[in-house]
Amino acid sequence: MKAQTKAKIKSNAVGYAFIAPLLLYFVVFQLAPMIIALVMSFTNYSLEHLYDYTFVGFDNYIDLFTNSVKYPMFWSSLKTTFLYIVITVPINIVLTLIVSSLLNSKIKGEKFFKTVFYIPSVTVGVAIMVMWKQMLAPDGLINQMFSTNVDFLNNESTALLVIALMSVWGGLGYNVLIMLSAMKNIDPALYEAAEMDGAGAISKFFYITVPNVMPTVFFFLVTGMIGGFQVGEQMLVIYGDTTTVQSVYTYVYGLYYMMRRTCDYATASAMSYFLFAIILVITLIQFRVQRGSDPKKEGKGLLKKIFGRKQAHEKNG
Repeated sequence: MKAQTKAKIKSNAVGYAFIAPLLLYFVVFQLAPMIIALVMSFTNYSLEHLYDYTFVGFDNYIDLFTNSVKYPMFWSSLKTTFLYIVITVPINIVLTLIVSSLLNSKIKGEKFFKTVFYIPSVTVGVAIMVMWKQMLAPDGLINQMFSTNVDFLNNESTALLVIALMSVWGGLGYNVLIMLSAMKNIDPALYEAAEMDGAGAISKFFYITVPNVMPTVFFFLVTGMIGGFQVGEQMLVIYGDTTTVQSVYTYVYGLYYMMRRTCDYATASAMSYFLFAIILVITLIQFRVQRGSDPKKEGKGLLKKIFGRKQAHEKNG
């Protein structure tokens, strides 16, 4: 018995030794900064108060909503961030479904197209932004192709849309590979049964493919919204620390400005945790809604209803 206990302890010790570096990294570089930022958000810690900072309670959080002098772009940055999400998430999901379905239909050169779509996903994001910045410049490739002189990235009406489409293009390959994996796991018997009942390609897509990949769609919905709330890297690469284009002023871009340019670390920490609260609430709501439905059963039920109606119509005819 003692020998077994010693062997178990030794086995566990080896396991803990392997995970120790990763655990140490998490504690030192992730957990500790999170706790420090949380404490900092309740103080007036800034460049002016590096050593004489004091506890101010929820003042920093209240200022986010009420102090338009301290942070004039708070509400507009939230609006811009929500607009970015509304643009990117639906387009991303729809394009992923369409491209994945085409690649899943046993077309010629499937491996080639997979590689082509996935190339942007393995390319450094900064490099992609720089490339698009050059292409969309007034004298860039896009304007030269159409003989125009539009400054897409510095135009209030086009800047956010263009950046959103850049992001969709950059992440499409990764999403397509995940969606393809989900589609490959769908039982082929469902498609065979639908074909016997006279279902076409569109009917099979909406009533077999889509319901069976809804968990993956939900995954894209959650991760897309989380990523949308955190968007800011693209703006930093294209515009630098600040910009006069108000339509691209997202929440994280404003957070970076508060942290880097004004050195108001306490307010920046409060902004970070407010963003964390938004993401947490929306994610919990999404999971609650998802838990109350079974997409596969609902999809199969719709399939039975449609083909049942069709068969009934044929009998009556």
